[in-house]
Amino acid sequence: MNLNKITLYPSNWLYNAGVIGFLKILKEEDVNKIEWGYGTIKIPKEWFLNGKGKDPIPYSAKLLINKIVSDEDFKKWLKKKDKKKKDKEETNEDKYKDYVKKYFSHSVEDGYKYVRAGGKWFFGSNTPYQNLVQKKEWLEFQLFKLVEKCIELDNSGQLVCSFCKKKNIPSDFLKKEKSLEKRLVVFGDPHTDELGASIGKFPNSFWNNKSSILICPFCVFLFIHHRISFIPISEGEIFINAPDFKLIWDLNKFAENILMREKEYEIRKILGSSLLQWAIKRRTLLGAWTMMNIEVIVKRRVKRDGKSEEIIDYFDLPQDITRILLDYEIANLIERIEEEKIFDLILSGKFSELEKANYFVLKAILKLKNKERISDNDPIRKYFKKLDLIYLQKVSNILPELYVKILEKTGR
Repeated sequence: MNLNKITLYPSNWLYNAGVIGFLKILKEEDVNKIEWGYGTIKIPKEWFLNGKGKDPIPYSAKLLINKIVSDEDFKKWLKKKDKKKKDKEETNEDKYKDYVKKYFSHSVEDGYKYVRAGGKWFFGSNTPYQNLVQKKEWLEFQLFKLVEKCIELDNSGQLVCSFCKKKNIPSDFLKKEKSLEKRLVVFGDPHTDELGASIGKFPNSFWNNKSSILICPFCVFLFIHHRISFIPISEGEIFINAPDFKLIWDLNKFAENILMREKEYEIRKILGSSLLQWAIKRRTLLGAWTMMNIEVIVKRRVKRDGKSEEIIDYFDLPQDITRILLDYEIANLIERIEEEKIFDLILSGKFSELEKANYFVLKAILKLKNKERISDNDPIRKYFKKLDLIYLQKVSNILPELYVKILEKTGR
């Protein structure tokens, strides 16, 4: 047992998304410190322990804060004035000057970023986790003190966290009414407000609008990173979930790379392409249970009764399609063909069409050898965009092998 590492185990998609969101804000040298196990990961405990010396917050908090303020003009916020105080219009820089000087004398910029991050995510109006951590609690670093306490307890607490399954929640947390402790550990609206209608779908979350599960402060801290893990697409945002952290990490990385090239890909194709890339680059066999639990979580905004509402949908591929795409030899053959229309046939389960496509490929090869022009309505155009002789000859050798291997894989 490594006392300097924390082992994380895959759980529900919200927790998994939180872990991946946290990993996404790590620096490259930090990612190299992660130990990838069989589905699990081990991360340094020191990242979550309160800052040493003059630093009042842990390293992990710094990373999150920098991420929160990265999408805005931070200097503009510093100069912004509080319009509510008409008699004394202070800038944010003036307002928090003494606080920053007291706690962040080693880095004034870090101090102002800390204040701003709290306002953007926790105690400002219309924030993602509004009412989870109040302003006074944030400015006193209470969240990070509770995270450290939870880590130190490990399995010596009284109550079990429903996410990490550790007995690391003191029973007196529930006795402190209107406290940060109780707000953090009783899983409820402040944790998931941005997920809207998905609250009712979360496994065992609520009964008569009362929380039925507990979550430790450490898992809360991981959990709030979940929104970072989602990838923007034309239809909303997606996160690819699986029962293995390395697989989740890879599939979402592949999906991001794919979307950099093809922004309008539909969800089915994003998932299929990610599985294909994983099979080619990792060449690792997955168990049946793992393959069965690969899914895409889709966040969309819809209008209901004139109001904008965020909903959660779930998408997965049929099991035979998943099995096919994760087969290295099949994935390699699909990649060599380099034709989206053929890939679409496989994603749709239209395997017999591969035989038909090959028939038209052979006919097109004969026409090209006889110097004939391939007409605009030639059936070959249904399957291929590229129609030069060398390419089609290559494809004519691949398609029969691909078809046979797919039949063998699906047991047909």
